[in-house]
Amino acid sequence: MLRMIKNQLKLLFNNRIAMFFAILVPIALTYVFSSAGSNNKINLYYADLDKTPYSSGLISMLKNNEDIKLISASEAAVREKVDNNDVPEALIIDRNFQEDLFNDKNLNIKLVQNYPSSEGAIVKEAVLGEANTLKKAAIDSQSISDGLNIPKDTVSNDLLKKLKINSNISIDDKGGSMNQNKATTSLIGFLLMFLWFVIIQGFRTLIEEKENDTFSRILSAPISYSKYLISKIASTYIFSLILLVVTLAIGKYAFNITFAQSLSAEAAIFAIYLFAITGIVMIFVPFIKRQQTLTILCSILMALTGMLGGSFFPLDKVSSKVILTLSKFTPEAWAINSISDITFNNAALNSEITSMIVLAAMGIVGLVISYTLLNIKIKAERA
Repeated sequence: MLRMIKNQLKLLFNNRIAMFFAILVPIALTYVFSSAGSNNKINLYYADLDKTPYSSGLISMLKNNEDIKLISASEAAVREKVDNNDVPEALIIDRNFQEDLFNDKNLNIKLVQNYPSSEGAIVKEAVLGEANTLKKAAIDSQSISDGLNIPKDTVSNDLLKKLKINSNISIDDKGGSMNQNKATTSLIGFLLMFLWFVIIQGFRTLIEEKENDTFSRILSAPISYSKYLISKIASTYIFSLILLVVTLAIGKYAFNITFAQSLSAEAAIFAIYLFAITGIVMIFVPFIKRQQTLTILCSILMALTGMLGGSFFPLDKVSSKVILTLSKFTPEAWAINSISDITFNNAALNSEITSMIVLAAMGIVGLVISYTLLNIKIKAERA
């Protein structure tokens, strides 16, 4: 069995097309989508009337936001931009901003806008989040200064330096805070989609045996066809895992993608996902007689499940109930959701048990159906 798996792996590694699509295409698409996303920052004009360390601190913290590009201007210029509808919103940091922070008063900042917008919601969430962080820092520095008899300015400066380094909040278009790396989410989505292609290429030889009339010869061989089939499935699975690891390694080097703190949990979801699509593709093997038919049919399935499952765009930004319902029937949706939770929210593997059960069920059902149908075909062939 091991020798058969080894021989099958040699054949698969000679398949340059599968390796090209599995590695380079997800990397290329990640680069394109990440580059496009980086050019969609919100231009936020601002006027700092306070000009204190804390108002400068707020500006520095906002500059770390991945969704906002800050542009300095005078108060008159900022208001003119908004009045002329050149920009949907602008930020004005009023005088006494720092003083009000230390006195625990309302935040002395204004978000000037003509009408509510999704961009305005993103900016408002970011500004309020950072300003409230500064407010807490100001109150804490006052308490530390009073308690330890240390100059307030010294404590404040130390806290501000730490806040400027650690602040890096990104906001989604629904107003919730996110720290997800866009390149990471893109690469995961495209990689999961193109793993279909690798599985398809691995099983093409099963169809080729029908085209070349070698299926009957294999059946007459001294080895069990079940063992032969298992070696095919195992070698394709191992081949896909190797390409998966290589692609993620390249993504780490090229895009500095984020890995989960628990690599074993992330690896488990990838492994179960591979098992799921292996079972799904195997369902088509007993019915299809030509390699081109398998490639075309499964490629359509790959693209369809990729679009519905969130490989091209996050499902949390989709409002259509129909698409969200259909996504539940795609392995990508379950895998992306679990991998994102584990990677960005440090979720434990046991919290993703539902996704694991669904993906495992897809694989088991697919393999059982395929094996049953192949057995029927084998009996008919031998008869």
